[in-house]
Amino acid sequence: AVVSTQSTGVLIFSLHCCAFFLDYINSESSTMYKRLLLIGDSQTQFGSRPDGWVTTISETFVRQLDITNRGLSGYNTRWYLEHLASIIPVVPTYYFDLAVVWLGCNDAVEPGDRQHVDEKQFSDNLTLIVCHLMNIGLQPSNILLLTPPTVDEDMLAKGSTASGGRSRTLMRRYADIVRYVATTRECQFIDLFQLFQDHEKVSDLFADGLHLTKNGDALVSAAVSEFLAKRVQSGPVLPYWRDLACEA
Repeated sequence: AVVSTQSTGVLIFSLHCCAFFLDYINSESSTMYKRLLLIGDSQTQFGSRPDGWVTTISETFVRQLDITNRGLSGYNTRWYLEHLASIIPVVPTYYFDLAVVWLGCNDAVEPGDRQHVDEKQFSDNLTLIVCHLMNIGLQPSNILLLTPPTVDEDMLAKGSTASGGRSRTLMRRYADIVRYVATTRECQFIDLFQLFQDHEKVSDLFADGLHLTKNGDALVSAAVSEFLAKRVQSGPVLPYWRDLACEA
């Protein structure tokens, strides 16, 4: 095949652009802001709504973190794992610095529901997701696993389409699995199940028995913020405008 001079020039230009890009993303200017990846289901996807937990941490750390929300409503760990290479490509270690993984609410429905994933498979799937994050360069101490929260069974019993045979008992069992995976892989861990159970009025935390209200989102954002605050610098990456040198 004959390759034109113009085509060769375009190819060389593209390669130079790629080289420039790789140099840039490894430079100090591109790594000042920590990169946070959020993995989850609707609890994470809906977290980007007004007053959602993702929105809150975005506002809190707006000058310290770049946040990528990969919450996929309705997904369980099996479906997430099937699409993991597309969602999180295997790239050099500069890509993400921190990750929060919050899956299990859909896995923990009763057998027979199409979202159900049995406990052994859930453990294996979650482990593979964590290992994938480690393979792209994240340290285990910078990976935070969240358990499924409890549910409000009274709300679910009133006919919520979100029910799917969910119960506190099932959520507790899957929460224990998340704890096990976090411990064996030396990741960070927050027991949202117990955190929600200990709340003085659990019904205030749920809109439909499963998905969160503003109060529920606030509980999650506060817990995740503690994890993040220990891993990003305390102030903004770049100085406030009042601290900049004035022009003569």
